[in-house]
Amino acid sequence: MPDENKIKGRQGESGCKQCRCALLPAIFSIVLLLISPDLAAGQESRGTESDKRRFKDRVSISGSFRPVFSWIETRGRDGERTRDHTMNARLQLRAEYEVSPELTFRARLAGRASTSQDNFEFVLKDHTPPDGSYPPGTVTFDEFALSWKLRPGLSVVAGRFQARFGLTGLIPKGFDRYYSSNLGIAHTDGLWIRWDVHPRWRLHLVGNHNGSRGSTHAARTPLAFDETGTRVGGLAVMEHRDQEGLWVQREVSVSVLPQSFERGGATRTYAAATGRLIMRLPWQCRLFEYWIGGEAGYVPLAPTPASAGMEVGENRTLIGPSAVAWQVAAYANGLSGRHRIGVLYGQAEPQWLVSNSFRPNNTLSEVRYRFTVSRRLNVEARYRFRTDLFRPEGADYTRQDRDLYARFTWRF
Repeated sequence: MPDENKIKGRQGESGCKQCRCALLPAIFSIVLLLISPDLAAGQESRGTESDKRRFKDRVSISGSFRPVFSWIETRGRDGERTRDHTMNARLQLRAEYEVSPELTFRARLAGRASTSQDNFEFVLKDHTPPDGSYPPGTVTFDEFALSWKLRPGLSVVAGRFQARFGLTGLIPKGFDRYYSSNLGIAHTDGLWIRWDVHPRWRLHLVGNHNGSRGSTHAARTPLAFDETGTRVGGLAVMEHRDQEGLWVQREVSVSVLPQSFERGGATRTYAAATGRLIMRLPWQCRLFEYWIGGEAGYVPLAPTPASAGMEVGENRTLIGPSAVAWQVAAYANGLSGRHRIGVLYGQAEPQWLVSNSFRPNNTLSEVRYRFTVSRRLNVEARYRFRTDLFRPEGADYTRQDRDLYARFTWRF
């Protein structure tokens, strides 16, 4: 058995470092700000007309407010049924400062409130809970970064930012690195390079920092980051930029969490490959155009279902030691831009551990409607049904969740 004193020592040391790690994005941004050529002392004589603008012309303030009423009915694995309803809200406030035409500083404050919360606090952390979102009653900076345009078609973002990649459309969901949806608050801490490698293709390269207690986006049990070699992860995404023709979305991505779990007595790397495709159907009626598409994900070597907390007792469709996830969606988008409706279905196997949208060992069916009142205001209603993909050993039933929400989003 491990030495308890050593474990406590490591936990105490990790807690002491937590605030310092959370300040990494700020340090990153400040360093870049200081070395910016437009702020260097010798560059004052090179000021352009845009550099001479007043401070208030360089600053822009924006944000959003989203109140949500939620209702849920759950049938537990023991057969017991429970019902609950809550009022929730999320507020986002963003400030941008244009240091120069090439350099922009951005910060965003995000907060969640709910009738079910126990307290309310401001936090600066280098990790979120395993499901990939800060809980209700939390306020934090989910953006604190510098964006630097090195040249046309090439930019770098450093600090804390939103590098999200999911299936596009009315019901945006993702199997990897898609977060901050609905009421969620999450972020990526690190470096983000965006490079237009071709007139029609853009490459995203993201290097992210993981805290010792977890990642800043979904990373569920048994993924762990308490060893030094696990503190840096990576993501590469290739996306097609032309969204006007037949294809609305074409993307492939690969993410890596080095040395983050154990299997067969050895430490392993969790690597996930995903692909997303949305097609605009070549026919449309007078009022709507139609989209259809989906996303598929594959992890070649994943933890066992038991280590992921799922002792699956039924026949499975798992491919050896791997994990698979997939979703399909269809949308009817009003040509006037005011009405949209969509349906989505997806599955994630027990060892799919990096999705904020899908729980492990889960199926999800959803229908959603949106009415756009104005450019700044829209109203949505959703019904969702989730159930266990496989019934765990010892359970009498599969877990089932039926929920609905009504919300509006006001942007300012």
